[in-house]
Amino acid sequence: MKRLIALLVVLGFFVGVVSMSDAATAPAKKAPAKVVKKVVKKVVKKAVKKAPVKKAAPAPAPVAPAPPPPPVAPVAPAPVAVKAAPSAALFGWGLNTAWTGSYLMTGKGKINGCLGASASVVLDDMFGLGSMVGLSANAVKWKVGAGALYGVDINGRRIQALPVSFDGVVMLPADWMGGMSTYVGGGLNYTVYGSGKTTGAYGAQVFVGLLTDLGMGMGKTGFELGWSAIRANGSTPALSAKGLTLSVSQMLTL
Repeated sequence: MKRLIALLVVLGFFVGVVSMSDAATAPAKKAPAKVVKKVVKKVVKKAVKKAPVKKAAPAPAPVAPAPPPPPVAPVAPAPVAVKAAPSAALFGWGLNTAWTGSYLMTGKGKINGCLGASASVVLDDMFGLGSMVGLSANAVKWKVGAGALYGVDINGRRIQALPVSFDGVVMLPADWMGGMSTYVGGGLNYTVYGSGKTTGAYGAQVFVGLLTDLGMGMGKTGFELGWSAIRANGSTPALSAKGLTLSVSQMLTL
C-alpha cells in the first residue's frame, strides 16, 4: 500500500509538470500530454488491482463466563472442652475440705433437737468405683471428718458428743436433675467422747444434696436433707439423737 501511495505521488507530480509544460509550450504539444495522462491512468488502475486487499480478521467467538463456585457451607468450630478453674487454695495445700453446719430434729427440747458442726477432708475415689457403675471417673468422693453435737436426744435428755465420721458421696449426672449438680451419700459415725465422759456407740447417716455457687468466691455450697443417728455413750440408759437432718456444707480448698 505504501508503494501505491508513493507511485501516485510521483505520477501526480509528473502530471503537474507535464500540465505546466503544456501551458507554456505550443498547442502542438497537447497531444503528447493526453497520451501521458492515459498512460498514468492505466498504471494507476493496474497498481490498484495488484494492491493486496486486507481482509478484516474475524471477531473472536464469545466466551461464556465460568460458572460461580458452589457455595461452601460454613463449618462450625469444634467444641472445646473447658475445665472449670479450681477455687484458689487458702494456704496453698491443695486439700479439698467441707465445713458443715447441721440441725438434727429429735422433737424434744426448746429447739426440738440438736445443733452440730463438722469439718471433713474430701478425697478422690481411689477404688475407681464410678467407672465400675457407669458414671464418670470422678463421680465418687470420700469424706473423713470430725464434729460436735449438742442438744436433746429422743428421750428428752441432754446429749453432748464428739463424733468422727466416714462417708461415701456419689455425684449424680447433671442431666438426671435438669442440669443441677446433685449428690447422694451415706456412712458411719462413732462418738469418741460424749456425755458421761465416755466413748459412745456407732451411728449412721444418709443424705441427698444440691451443690451451687453462691458467688462468694469460696467454691461450691451444698444444701443437704438427710437422716442421722448419733449415740453419745454405750451404757444404759443410752443417749441417742436421731431424726431428720438439715445441713449446709461449704467446700473450701486449703
